[in-house]
Amino acid sequence: MIDTFGAKFTALLALAALAYLLVALAPLLWPAFRAFRRSRRLERPWLFTLTVAALTYGFVYLIVATVAIPVQAYVVFIAPQLQEAGQTYGSWLASVSSFIGQWWWTVLPLAVLAATIWLTRKLADKWSGICSALAA
Repeated sequence: MIDTFGAKFTALLALAALAYLLVALAPLLWPAFRAFRRSRRLERPWLFTLTVAALTYGFVYLIVATVAIPVQAYVVFIAPQLQEAGQTYGSWLASVSSFIGQWWWTVLPLAVLAATIWLTRKLADKWSGICSALAA
């Protein structure tokens, strides 16, 4: 690979792959970092890490499903009929859907990262109350 692309491009490609991997693993790494920090260690840190990871993936999937399914139904069933009739209603939606269909792999890790950071902050503040409610 180094012979084909050169050492600089290969190193850049490896760095990009590592960054993508770290962002994709953020739902496990970021809450674990927050839960196991020595200064403000959370109680039940493994439960916190797994809870945030499950909520993150579930939240992102819910948002994607509630947006993507209706948009794809529109693009597949309604937009071609409108285009045949000479109407251009929602052509921007078909263009955005096509763009996301081609580039989803770059957007999804960023959405997962944003959801991870948001859910970690929201849940960490209330975690002691959640744990005490689970113990009762």
